[in-house]
Amino acid sequence: MQNETVLTAFLAYREELAANLRKHSEVLGLIFVGSAADTSRVDQWSDHDFFVVTTEGTAEGFRADLSWLPNHQEIVIRTRETAHGLKVIYRSGQVLEFAIFNDSELELAGANAYAVFIDGANIETRMAAIAERSKPAVFESAKEFELLLAHLLIGVGRYRRGEVLIAGQQIRSYALNHVLGLLRHATPPASGTETAEDNLNRFRRFERQYPQLAVEIENALQSNVEACAVALLSLVLGQLGSTITDQQLQQVEVVKRRLNWS
Repeated sequence: MQNETVLTAFLAYREELAANLRKHSEVLGLIFVGSAADTSRVDQWSDHDFFVVTTEGTAEGFRADLSWLPNHQEIVIRTRETAHGLKVIYRSGQVLEFAIFNDSELELAGANAYAVFIDGANIETRMAAIAERSKPAVFESAKEFELLLAHLLIGVGRYRRGEVLIAGQQIRSYALNHVLGLLRHATPPASGTETAEDNLNRFRRFERQYPQLAVEIENALQSNVEACAVALLSLVLGQLGSTITDQQLQQVEVVKRRLNWS
């Protein structure tokens, strides 16, 4: 259940930001994305994620001078993350993640949930096209399975070489990404959570959709790198079950034999 006080403050910030930006004739668009658009998901940890669209050549000025943000005097961190994007943190701990685009640059963005608050340049239609384009490609199960095995082999090799940190990244991040994709593809989510998936990030809300699998994955991640790799592979094989092809079983055996896994 949402905290009404948190939600009220969250919505009030959106409105104040929109009001501030409407004072600038250079602003052609304001689009909230993620939970800032789908406010049914807002809680005390939700960031304000948004895009601002400006007339051509004026975006950099808005990136450099943040006085258009509500309570800008309370900002303690303002760091440029990408050519277009910034992360801002207020003294209260409130977080903003946003990108500012010249009008011709909006189509560089990707999005799923969005809400247009300012539309001075056909923004609604353009965002609909962006959201449609951002949908993931058809899932390629065989490719994902092969990439998982490759990451497991490379990661464990690095672990045995003594490169523990990068091995951990290989197994707990790169390999895990394919694990999550394969599990999502093979297993129906918990009833009532079918629409909770973030199609831009497999990691998001996995615990809500697959609570038991999430516990098993978290337990695996607490192990050392090689034990984690073994557990993740076992989990995937168990979930895929009879859908695993003979070719895939042969591929698994190659990896197990190379690593001397029984």
